[in-house]
Amino acid sequence: MAKDPSGISTTGAVREMYDTTAESYSSMMDTAIDDPMYADILRRLQSRIENIPGMIVDAPCGSGHLLSMYHENYDPERPLLGVDLSPQMVEITQRRLGAAAATAVCDIRQLEMLADRSVAAVISHFGFHHLDLDGVRDACKEWHRVLVYGGQLILGVWEGTGAIDYGEHSDLVAVMHKSGDLQNILADIGFDELMCEIEFDEDMAMDAVYIEASKNP
Repeated sequence: MAKDPSGISTTGAVREMYDTTAESYSSMMDTAIDDPMYADILRRLQSRIENIPGMIVDAPCGSGHLLSMYHENYDPERPLLGVDLSPQMVEITQRRLGAAAATAVCDIRQLEMLADRSVAAVISHFGFHHLDLDGVRDACKEWHRVLVYGGQLILGVWEGTGAIDYGEHSDLVAVMHKSGDLQNILADIGFDELMCEIEFDEDMAMDAVYIEASKNP
């Protein structure tokens, strides 16, 4: 398995893994999206951006379930964009949302197609384990650039230190991140934290940290 200098698997290796598992991931999310947590997150998001113009960007979008849920249940008029490294994930997202969303195959740290201060919210659930802290900082800087003032950032990240063990499922190397490190990065860049919660994920047998923040003026 190819690795970058930090020891984490390269973006090429990550793309290949998700291309291979895209359909099974999408099937898993068909059930997982019913977790009340997702409805709570999207309900809070909708209330916070009700009077804020701009699209919602999901980065990485995976199989598009979060964008689809937002479109169907909260705001069918809001423009949506799903971005992901994996062409197969992007294809599934586009198939799921059709004309309701645009999609792009790209790195979540590189959103050159978006103008400064043009986005109402960025959702990023469980992509940071494929980045070291420098990569996390780069992503947050890019999201800060595209968000309008008062725009929202919704994060889900595997909490902790060290590598994630995929067991027999994959030899991919990914890492957890401490919530304190994430909070410091967001504060340094110019985000105001709105909430931070740590919950145990039984399926992955790991803690997950959920952070919601706003781009300060």
